[in-house]
Amino acid sequence: MAKDVEFLRVKYKEGSLDPKTAGLIRFAVCLAVGYESGARLRLKDALAGGASADEVWETVNYAMRPGPAKVRDLAEKVIAETGGALTTGRGAASTGS
Repeated sequence: MAKDVEFLRVKYKEGSLDPKTAGLIRFAVCLAVGYESGARLRLKDALAGGASADEVWETVNYAMRPGPAKVRDLAEKVIAETGGALTTGRGAASTGS
């Protein structure tokens, strides 16, 4: 049964997610922030909740997305700000020489 809780002024019902889903989300968050021991614990929780290997690897894929996207966006911004010294576009860059 879900119970009412509050965390950082956000009210929610803890236990609304099934254990597998909660474990996978917590696993993804731990991976994304580099919390290794937490990732181990939450992976065990997700597997105990019935997560399959495919579900775990899909979760890993989602956890990886914010970092590379942030790097790509910053690179495109910096390249665009060079005043055209480089041509921009995914996968295409030139030094102009």
